Amino acid sequence: MKFEFIYEPVPLIIIRDIFTKKENKEIFAEAVKNKKMFVEASIGGVSEGKKTDFRNNKVAFYDSLYNNDRSKSKLLSKLDVLFSTPEFIEPIGSSSYPINKFSQSNYHETQVSRYGDEGQLYKYHIDAFDNNKRQVTMVYYFNEEPKKYKGGEILFTKSPIYKGQPMDKREKPLIITPENNMAVIFGAKTAHMVRDTKSPKTFSKGRFSMNCWIGIK
Repeated sequence: MKFEFIYEPVPLIIIRDIFTKKENKEIFAEAVKNKKMFVEASIGGVSEGKKTDFRNNKVAFYDSLYNNDRSKSKLLSKLDVLFSTPEFIEPIGSSSYPINKFSQSNYHETQVSRYGDEGQLYKYHIDAFDNNKRQVTMVYYFNEEPKKYKGGEILFTKSPIYKGQPMDKREKPLIITPENNMAVIFGAKTAHMVRDTKSPKTFSKGRFSMNCWIGIK
């Protein structure tokens, strides 16, 4: 694992080569195998199955999909091992607030997203709602090599947001380009967005990411 720490405009951690190349390929193959389980994404639990100009990608709910046995999922089983690995948990637990809330967590939920086709995006939003279940967000990127999609950068801002847009136009966003086998960790109330993403319509050619929300149940 190769760590990069960013403090401004918002605190976040980038981890490259977070899994082995073999594990990365297995996680990707699992997502492609689960193609039929991907549905239109929702926004805050509403608009299920409805495309909007705010968000129009597809997602698969891995916690439900592997509810009977998490060990059957390459992604979930590797994630569980990662969350008990000192090389991971000590740097995360001693990082800037609110990322360090990871050390107090006892709950996480996992979703896999796919962006691409003629242009899919998710405007500025936060991941946290009205409880403590989502305090820290971890996004893990994986894709077919060589990469076939374009765009899909993740942007962060410390500006307040309204209707998917930053309110303080003076603030310049932090722009991060996804890389295969890379994770980004940040506070769940940090405003962020996914830029327009284009790819061939073949499912496997898209931009895949795991969204894991960590907190207290």
